[in-house]
Amino acid sequence: MRVINRTSAALLTIAGVISVMRIANFHFYSVQSDDDMMDHESSQEGPALLTLFTTFKEVKIIGHHKFAQKLVLTNWPLFRPYVRPVLFLNYTNSKVARRARAAGWDVLRINRSNSAGTPYLKDMYMTAFQRYDSAFYGFANGDLLFDDGLLKTLEAVKRKANRLDNNIMITGRRTDVWVNLSDSRWTRDVFTVDKLQTVAIQNGSLIYAWAVDYFFFSKEGCSLNWSSLIDVVIGRPAYDTYLVAMARRQGVNVIDCTETLLAVHISQKGIETHGGLNSDSGFNAKLIGDFKHLDGYPTSASLATNVDFEGNIFVIRRHSIV
Repeated sequence: MRVINRTSAALLTIAGVISVMRIANFHFYSVQSDDDMMDHESSQEGPALLTLFTTFKEVKIIGHHKFAQKLVLTNWPLFRPYVRPVLFLNYTNSKVARRARAAGWDVLRINRSNSAGTPYLKDMYMTAFQRYDSAFYGFANGDLLFDDGLLKTLEAVKRKANRLDNNIMITGRRTDVWVNLSDSRWTRDVFTVDKLQTVAIQNGSLIYAWAVDYFFFSKEGCSLNWSSLIDVVIGRPAYDTYLVAMARRQGVNVIDCTETLLAVHISQKGIETHGGLNSDSGFNAKLIGDFKHLDGYPTSASLATNVDFEGNIFVIRRHSIV
C-alpha cells in the first residue's frame, strides 16, 4: 500500500464540546460524545468543497457495522465546513438520526428503495444536487473513514477544475482494516484522524480494483447524463464499476485518487458482509446485463493524483502533470 506524507497534527479526540483545531491549513471540528449529544439541526451555511452523503443500515445491524457507524458519525463532521455530511435514512426521528444531527449531519429521508429495502443511488445525487451548493457531490459507503488527505485531494483537483472543464469524477480504492472487536485494543481512539495512516499501514490492505466505495462528481460542467443511467441501488455488486465506466464512456474526466486519498473501511475478521451476501445481491447485475466492468476500475482511469516529497498533490495524466 502506498501512503503519502502527512502534516503532523495534535490528537483529535471524539469526546468534548465543539472545538476548532488546525491540520494542514484546514479547520477540523471535534464533536460531542454520545452521552452529551443533543438533538439539533446542522447550522452549516454557504458552499462547501464536497457534499458527502451516505446511508446506514437501520435494522439487524451486526457488531462491526455498529462500530463503523459510530466512527463515521464523528469522522465526517470533522471536515466541516469544507465537507457537508448528509445521511439518508428511512427513520429520520430514530436514535441514530438524532445522534447524526447532534454531530453536525443533515438527515434526509430516503425517497425510494427496491423491494428488499435498498436505496436507489440516483435519487441521492438528485436530492444533493438540488438541495446543496458545493464544488463536488458524492456518495460514499457508510463505513468509510477519511483523514486530511480528503481535503488536500479535493483542493488539488479543484485547482485543476478549469483545465478539466469542470467535468470531473473523483474515485479510488479503499483500504480494508480488519478488526477483532473481542480484542480490547480495538477502540474508537485507534481510528482518530491523525492515526488512520498508522492503522492502515499496520493492519490494512488495499482492496482489489473492482470494489469501489466513493464517487464524487462536479455538477456544472459534468457530461454524465444521469437520466441515461440504469436505476441501480447502492451497496450491491456491479453498481460501482457501472457508475465509473459510464462516466468514462460519457467523457467525464475520471481521476483515480487512491494515492492521495486514504479511505479506511472497517471489516471484522472472520465475518463476510459484502453486498453479494444480501437477498437482492443480483439486483444491479440483472438490470445492467452484459457490461464491460473492467472499464469501471479506478486503475483504468487516465487521470490520477500523486504527491511529491513535500506533500504537494498533483493531478497527472498517469505519466505527466495536467
